Amino acid sequence: MASIAQDFSVLSKALDMRTQRHQALASNIANADTPNYKARDIDFKSAMQNALAGRADGGSLAMAVTAGSHLAGNGAGGPGALQYRTETQSAVDGNTVDMDVERAQITDNALQYQILTQLISNKFQGLRSAMSSTQS
Repeated sequence: MASIAQDFSVLSKALDMRTQRHQALASNIANADTPNYKARDIDFKSAMQNALAGRADGGSLAMAVTAGSHLAGNGAGGPGALQYRTETQSAVDGNTVDMDVERAQITDNALQYQILTQLISNKFQGLRSAMSSTQS
């Protein structure tokens, strides 16, 4: 059973990372006309390595707690730390969002998300099948 739990844990973390990446890409698209906006993205491979290793902050420094009533926290929103994307060609206003790149990346990310949901569905279907065959 530990193997099943591990499989679902890994797939769940991958879904979380894909969701976080989708939000970053959507933010880039939303700011395509914002002067001096720098496109950001998540390195999925390193984010998954951080998530699987239990490093929720992606290696960033923890916030200082100077009083007992302060809430503990870290400097990032999850294991997928946002990074600035390498600039292909910035606009005159300093914006580095390339809509062609963003559309391609968001399409790829959505496809990867769909694949993960299908894998989870198949796992559940296999479990249901195994349980129904043992009850006969």
